[in-house]
Amino acid sequence: MIFSHHHFVYNLKPLHMKGLTTLQPVLRIFIVNMGFFILMLFINYSVGSSVGDVANEQPALIQPAGYAFSIWGLIYALLFVWIIRGLFVRDEKTNVYRDTQALIPINFLLNSAWIITFTQEYIFLSTVVIFLLLFSLIPLYRIIKRNRNSGLMDRLPFSIYLGWVSVASIVNVFTGFSRSNLTTFLGTGELGWSVVILMILTVVAILLTRLNRDIWYPLVFIWSYLAIFIRSDEETIRWVALISTVLLVIIVLLQVIYNLRRR
Repeated sequence: MIFSHHHFVYNLKPLHMKGLTTLQPVLRIFIVNMGFFILMLFINYSVGSSVGDVANEQPALIQPAGYAFSIWGLIYALLFVWIIRGLFVRDEKTNVYRDTQALIPINFLLNSAWIITFTQEYIFLSTVVIFLLLFSLIPLYRIIKRNRNSGLMDRLPFSIYLGWVSVASIVNVFTGFSRSNLTTFLGTGELGWSVVILMILTVVAILLTRLNRDIWYPLVFIWSYLAIFIRSDEETIRWVALISTVLLVIIVLLQVIYNLRRR
């Protein structure tokens, strides 16, 4: 026999060790991501009041209807699925989990901090925290979007997450204004600023839809604007929200057609 038993076992060892070294980073990233995710959920469900309850105590003009906040449940469910998928990555060297492993725990901690500060009614501090949360989401979104190996279930959670935090951060600012009884800023009242900000957000959503060919991000704005339309008693806000919704629906449909033609 050309190969001895000992030579055969010796040749198997590198393969065995290679499997372990490939598996270990995947497990490590999964454990860290899941640990911080569970912490975030625990904090979310252990605080006394919900985000919607606090926001409705002294609502801003662009306050969405209460049902809009249920999107957090969808975001958490999608993030949970995304974390679980991390156990089954094929290419350990280039997968999105490795590329985002530093930012995910930071993002989940900021999410937890925002839940605490907002529900405990530290509104100014919560505004700072939610913008930090937004700034941690932007690079996450870009990393995943640019990764060649990222699929729909990699991009979808963060498109919806980023879309909602984009809207929620602005609502947080206006909630702070409402709580502090600040009626004017730079000579413009809350109604004027609300109209301007809604229009700016709509333009941002349209631009990101076109630049990233992302139909999920603007859908969150449609969800939010419809909730603002339903809740608001201010006729101007209702019209701006409705027109913005129609524009975004058209943009999404055009983007879907464009994406299908490129396939």
